[in-house]
Amino acid sequence: MFIFGFFKMLIISVIAFVIILCTSIAIGWKLPKDDIINAYDTFIQSFDFAGLSKDRELKGTRILGIDKYVGTYKAEYDNYSGEETIFGGTALHRKNGDHIKIKIKAEKESGNIKIIGKLGNNEIDMISDTGEYEDTIYIDGSSFYLTIRLDNFKGNVDIVAE
Repeated sequence: MFIFGFFKMLIISVIAFVIILCTSIAIGWKLPKDDIINAYDTFIQSFDFAGLSKDRELKGTRILGIDKYVGTYKAEYDNYSGEETIFGGTALHRKNGDHIKIKIKAEKESGNIKIIGKLGNNEIDMISDTGEYEDTIYIDGSSFYLTIRLDNFKGNVDIVAE
C-alpha cells in the first residue's frame, strides 16, 4: 500500500513539474533553475503526508516536533498486528536540516516487532525483536519514513526523533 501511494505521488509530481515547465516555456517565462527546483520541492512536500499513519489509526501517542520527520511516540501494544508509519516525509531538501537523530526502545513480552527506517528505496533494520537503537540518519535528497511492523506484539515502544 505504501509503495503504491509513493509511486502515485511521484507520478503526480512529475506530471505537475512537466506542466509547470511547459507552461513557463510557452508563455516565455525564464525561470531560474533554483526557482524551478524550489517550486518542485514545495509541491512534493505538500503530498508527503500520504505515507504517514493518521493519529487516530495509531495505537500509541505521537507528538510531532518542528515537522513530520521528528517528535516522540509512546505505545503500549496488547497482542496487536499491523503496521504504523510514525514519522517521515519526502523532500529534496528538508528545511530543518538533513540529519535526524533517532532513539528507540522496544520492550517485548510476546509476539514479533520490526522497526525500520525507509530511506529512499532502502530499508534500515533498526530493531528486529527487542532492545535499543540510537543513530543519526542522513536524509538529504530522499524520502524517509520510520515504520513499526507488529505481529501479535505485546509490549512497549518509545521513540524520540530529533
